[in-house]
Amino acid sequence: MGLVFFGYLLAPYAADRQFSGMELMPPSWSDSGQISHFFGTDDLGRDIFSRVLYGFYYTVGSALVITIAIGILGGILGVIAGTKRSGSIFILSHLFDTFLFTPILLIAIIIATLMEVSLINAMLAIFLAMLPHFIHKIYQMTQRELAREYVITLKLEGARKRDLIREVILPNLTVIAVKELAHIFVIAVLDISALSFISLGATSPTPEWGAMIRDSLELIYVAPWTVILPGFAIIFTLLIITMLGNSIIRVLEKYRY
Repeated sequence: MGLVFFGYLLAPYAADRQFSGMELMPPSWSDSGQISHFFGTDDLGRDIFSRVLYGFYYTVGSALVITIAIGILGGILGVIAGTKRSGSIFILSHLFDTFLFTPILLIAIIIATLMEVSLINAMLAIFLAMLPHFIHKIYQMTQRELAREYVITLKLEGARKRDLIREVILPNLTVIAVKELAHIFVIAVLDISALSFISLGATSPTPEWGAMIRDSLELIYVAPWTVILPGFAIIFTLLIITMLGNSIIRVLEKYRY
C-alpha cells in the first residue's frame, strides 16, 4: 500500500514528461530497449514505468478511498439498521435487495453517465453502487448476532443496547466486515479501471491504469507493452490485496477465538 502514497517518489520521471525521438521504445529486456526506460515508452514518448507507478495513486488510491468510505458509512448505517425494528427499516432492506441482483459495474455505469466525466465522479458512482451491498451485509449479520441466545440472555439481564453493540456485536462483525471490505477493495480497483477504460472515469493524460489501456488499445499489435504492462499492474494489485486481506482475516480469527 506504500506505493499508493509514495509510488510517484520512486518514479524516475514525471508522468507527463515526453521524450522526443523515443516514442514506442520497447521495454528494457527487449533487444532495442534501454534500461533508462524500464517498461518502454508510449506513442507520446512518456515513460510507462513512471506512469504505472503514478497509477498506484490514481487507481489503487481511488479504490482505497471508496473502500474506507463504504466501511465507515456502510458499517454505521448497517449496525443502526440491524439494531432497530421499524417499518421504514423493513422497506429499506427490501429496497436494497433489488440492488443485490444488479451488477455493481452496471449500476456504476448508469450513475456515471448522469454526471460529468471525471475520476471523482467515477469514484462517487462506484461508491453509491457498492454501498447498499455492504449495508445489507452488515445489517444481516447484526440481526443474526442479536438473535443469538447469549445476546438475548444479556438483554433479559438488563444489558444496554449500546453496551451490546460495543462489547458483543462489533467484535463479532469485525472478521465479516474485513472480508467484505477486501472484496470491495478488489472490485473498486477493477471498476475504477473499467470506467476509465470506457471513458467514464479518468481522462487523458491522467496516468490511471484503465485510461492508459484505453489510450494505447489501438497500439496493441504495434506496441503491446503499452497495454499489457498496465494490465499486469492491475492483476498484480488484485493479487496483493487478496493476499493481504486473507492474512488480516487469519490474524483476526486467531485472536477472536
